[in-house]
Amino acid sequence: MGDKFQLIHDVSPGTTGWTVKVVVAEKFSPRVAQRSPTKYQNLTLMDSEGSTVQATLYGQNITAFQDELLLGKTYLISNALVKETNAEYKAKSGEIQWTISGRTRIRRVEENNSNLLISTYSFTDFEDLPKYMDSNVDISVIGMIIDIKPRRIIQTRFGKECQVQDLVLVNKRFDTVLLTMWETFVDNECKYICQNLRKKLILIGKHLKVTSFNGLSISTKADSSFFIDGEFELVDEFKSWGHTNSEIIDNMINEKHYLTSTPSKLSSKLSVPTAEKDFTEIKNIQGLKTAKQFFWIKGKASVKVLNQTYWYMSCNNCNKISSENYGDIYPCVFCKYTDAKAIPRAKVYMQLTDPTGYINATAIGNSAEYFLQSNAEILMNQTLIPTAASMRLSMDEDEIFYVKAITQELSTDCKFEILFIVNPSQIAGDKNKGKAPVEHIGEPIKFLEPTTKRSLFHSDTDDAQSSKKRCDKSTIEITKKNQ
Repeated sequence: MGDKFQLIHDVSPGTTGWTVKVVVAEKFSPRVAQRSPTKYQNLTLMDSEGSTVQATLYGQNITAFQDELLLGKTYLISNALVKETNAEYKAKSGEIQWTISGRTRIRRVEENNSNLLISTYSFTDFEDLPKYMDSNVDISVIGMIIDIKPRRIIQTRFGKECQVQDLVLVNKRFDTVLLTMWETFVDNECKYICQNLRKKLILIGKHLKVTSFNGLSISTKADSSFFIDGEFELVDEFKSWGHTNSEIIDNMINEKHYLTSTPSKLSSKLSVPTAEKDFTEIKNIQGLKTAKQFFWIKGKASVKVLNQTYWYMSCNNCNKISSENYGDIYPCVFCKYTDAKAIPRAKVYMQLTDPTGYINATAIGNSAEYFLQSNAEILMNQTLIPTAASMRLSMDEDEIFYVKAITQELSTDCKFEILFIVNPSQIAGDKNKGKAPVEHIGEPIKFLEPTTKRSLFHSDTDDAQSSKKRCDKSTIEITKKNQ
């Protein structure tokens, strides 16, 4: 990038006559301030030494500069307002902030600084994603986009409706994982991806998090940023790999096993505790008041109320309850998907115990099927009150449960949902690594032969709609084009 211009650390409030050559390292979606109606957009600019500064545009300047300061491009910038960072508009740590306005001079430089930019990324391998589950740790990933699921609407616990859409990424070992895009990323990046899905775009994502939602997936955060088919050697190498393995990738897309079966690499291990001190005793979460907490518990589960419904009819796109008949195609009132399919989903209300006490908990989907040693379709067709001869109703040995505390209506106490069940006998073979294979489906027991397999890393859906329907083109409009 040259060295005849000032560097970012040379510029402070009061500095005059400066010009800095920078590359746009991150460009975030416009947002509205929490305590005012002011709209703002943050960018991260990087100089030749890798130093960064937050730059912010406000109000009408966001629209005025929408075709300037493009992601990954290099610019000479001068006469920006330099001041101490306002905490309300602060995206990242740093004491100095540049404000871009009509007075700011910006000139594009035809330089390729992609190697400098990509050197700041530390990519997380898909196999290592479970280490960061529900930790809110920032991760970066790279993968090829091979599928996109229909857009859906969800309602937060505060009553706000949000739009989300899931991408399927594949790495060079043919492992797949879901990336859930939220809100403005649906309007912008997902729309662009829908229009260009056949190109098998390469996505680089930064400031993402790993969640246990839908098994295990990646999700965007407010400050996430993306390069889609960016001008990087790394992307060119990925494209070349994709071309070489196009037949395998096309088969994956056509067969969609990533939606209905457990990927061999991804589902093999979770970061399960092995020391007794790392498990939560049930007595310590009885009467818990704070939701959205996660716990590893070692104990037994059993069904105490036999006369319950062990399945419910659900939307195959959002898993919400449906009043439709099995297999019907209908418009879902929850996620707003017009081609939703009604499918059964397993659920069971049970008691989880350890030597210190017990809690009541619900298992849904994969974890319910594993506990019951059955599947949703079989449960749907069962008309009699279950017995030990028709499904598993209790555990003889301790198993390991990953439990989430959830806000409960009409009560200050939390309720609990079992997200994963791990067989402790599987840990012995991998003790040194402190991880254990997760058995969501388990080995089929003799009196049942499950007809379908479920995916640890994806929801219990069997959506085989075309990419055209998945994009839901009638509901979203693109507002920008990736450069």
